[in-house]
Amino acid sequence: MNIKKSILILTILTATAFGGCTAKETKPELGSNVNYEKVEEYPKWIIQPTYDNGIAGIGSAQITDLGFDFARKEAMASARIDLGGQIKAKVDGLFKSYTSKIGIGESTSIDILSENVIKELISVDLKGASLKETWISPENELFILMTVDNERLIESTTKAIDDSNNYTDKNLKLKIKAESSQAELEKELNTYFGSSINKEISDIERDIKDLEENKDNEIIEIN
Repeated sequence: MNIKKSILILTILTATAFGGCTAKETKPELGSNVNYEKVEEYPKWIIQPTYDNGIAGIGSAQITDLGFDFARKEAMASARIDLGGQIKAKVDGLFKSYTSKIGIGESTSIDILSENVIKELISVDLKGASLKETWISPENELFILMTVDNERLIESTTKAIDDSNNYTDKNLKLKIKAESSQAELEKELNTYFGSSINKEISDIERDIKDLEENKDNEIIEIN
């Protein structure tokens, strides 16, 4: 075997070895409770939780001798933690973008306001989270999908930002309450917690339907 052929074989073997490692390293992490060997049997909402009108969180718990109800409460608690993490990420992003656009730099007062808003949202909205889906795996593990509506999140965030008790700096509140700042806040809320466009489309569709019904009624009356 000549040197060139040996190098070629070695290169192929090395690439194959690295390819195998890469495949293992890039396998999607779906969670410690997902059985990868039977992943095709799992409902789509477990693998990719989504909710058109808001945010969705997944929770799971093993059904033991303590019973189904105990597992359900554990799974719901887990789902709320998932939702809480998403709410925190959205509020953090909202405040960074919002304060930048209205010309307020980073400060301790803003961080405190953001933290207070997050606490209020998690306290209020997670209590009102809705249970949408449930599924029991072959391993007797209960999975649940819980959701929070965007409208609820926008309402709670607006209320929390308007609450004087959440501020340590009166000047900060005055800047945020300015008319231009309020307009920017509405844009950011729609960006991070869903857009009002969907609602506007629904209203338009409803108006069109009403017009069509009225038109049909007019035709009937003429005839």
